[in-house]
Amino acid sequence: MTFEPRVVLAAFDGTQPPPDSVPAWLARSWEDPDGFAAAMAPIHAGRSTPFKSRTGQHHDFFHDLVARHATTDRIALRTYSRTQGWRTLSYRQLQEQATRRATAWAGLGVKPGAKLCLLLPPGPELMVSLCAALGLGACVSLLPPGARAFVARRLDALAPQHVAAEPHQAPLLGKHAALLLPLQTQVPPALASYTYKPAEPVGLLFSPLADPSDVPVPLTAGDAWRSALVDGLLTFGLNPGDHLAAPGFHPLQHLPALYFTTLLRGATFLHVEPADLEVSPALLTEHPVRALGLTPAMRDLVARARLPLKNVGLWFRDPQAPFDFHAWRDALKATGLASVPGGNVCVDPAWGGAVLCSQRRVAADVHTDIAPAPGRAWALRDFTDSGQDAAGDTGLFTPLPDAGRPPAHVVLTRVRGQYHHFGGREPRREGRVFLFAEAAAVLREPPGPRLDAVGLAVPVSGMAGAYRSVLLVFTGDLPPGTEVSDADVRRRIEQALGADALPDRIERFALHARRLDGQQDGPVDEEWCRAQYLTGSLKLKSGDPLFQALTSLRARVESR
Repeated sequence: MTFEPRVVLAAFDGTQPPPDSVPAWLARSWEDPDGFAAAMAPIHAGRSTPFKSRTGQHHDFFHDLVARHATTDRIALRTYSRTQGWRTLSYRQLQEQATRRATAWAGLGVKPGAKLCLLLPPGPELMVSLCAALGLGACVSLLPPGARAFVARRLDALAPQHVAAEPHQAPLLGKHAALLLPLQTQVPPALASYTYKPAEPVGLLFSPLADPSDVPVPLTAGDAWRSALVDGLLTFGLNPGDHLAAPGFHPLQHLPALYFTTLLRGATFLHVEPADLEVSPALLTEHPVRALGLTPAMRDLVARARLPLKNVGLWFRDPQAPFDFHAWRDALKATGLASVPGGNVCVDPAWGGAVLCSQRRVAADVHTDIAPAPGRAWALRDFTDSGQDAAGDTGLFTPLPDAGRPPAHVVLTRVRGQYHHFGGREPRREGRVFLFAEAAAVLREPPGPRLDAVGLAVPVSGMAGAYRSVLLVFTGDLPPGTEVSDADVRRRIEQALGADALPDRIERFALHARRLDGQQDGPVDEEWCRAQYLTGSLKLKSGDPLFQALTSLRARVESR
């Protein structure tokens, strides 16, 4: 199939009204992803050093993302901290540091295909380590350091051969501490960058969109490279030297995809923590931002500050977040973004980048328009889990190939020739899976009394896609002198899993949870517990003297 780059680029420049139906070139790109990427590659490279990668044949990430820009003065990463202010990492520095680190790691046994976990927060060390791993041909996993149980569970599932982390993070590694690689090395740089085959895994990623989210999902080199090319050129419309910023976007969902996108384009990733923007929102205006991602929290922050953002080139949001029409309209007007092209972008790390996006347009209001990303093979499946295609125009958006992949969750519908985001298959937090199962496992373990817990999400009225997470905690009959408060439950969950796992609401009941097999240590009958809560039965039983007596009697029998 042939593609006309001029027509494709014009569709994403933000000056054209949305089409009445799917453009012919877009439909063809879904049928021929490699052909589409091959047609766009020369435009993407422009007058810069050509790619070594060839679509559908081989991919040299280190050369295409780093080395081809190292002779320029461009900045790869710009980060802010309150103690040091703005810091930069140039492409020249990135190449030198990543080459040196890769050389040292190769001497410590890191080989092509090795599972290498980067236990590092977003910033220079993560970017340097990621590029070093790509230069060696490793299969990379990203895992931000944080809560002990969250990290331990994922390290055990990954079973890495090597781990890169700051020395002070060694206690988080547990039994994997012997796998720790040094970040600071004095080895002379010498690296012949590795070339991946398209089907070869370049990453094993813990996607918060996958269910379960603690099982790593493979990212192939072909998907990663093709997504970075399309996103840099079309989705985010970057030029070499442009800044892309997405403060507050979940790192496990958006990295390494956004790093790949900016580096392949020769652009700059701008990183600033939301906590720093709370103190000084004007940080977002100190450097020109071409593409700005806004979460609901960041939208509200810039609206309160009435931050002038009309010089932003384009803005984007994740349509999986609650659709608060009025809040978006007010924020766009308050910041000047109503006159800036914007749209919807849904990034899936396991597919290397944006899987759904809308063509940018200037509009004072947000919208639900979204379509499968250019060059993305996909299908619209029904809701039966049979693999059958949807008979109508509404179904589950399913990137292909889907064999062995986590189940699809985004509902897509087609109305008058346009595709729209129609919500999720099940309740989620901005597309991310609720960590109810992990929270329940934490509460069953010491320290503290053993508690049973069941999670559920209830819709919040007034906003499509907004849910409140509720954790039902069954304390049973606690020993004399032992008390469990909501604060105790929250502290145990946050220390083990981090703040992202905290429920919006906790409901405690001095009852025993029902078991599926009737055994003391059997699995909890979660559906029964949810039904009992939603009908008010748990509340009534917890205040009934008969059920209080039965709970106490059961505790005494089980203690013998």
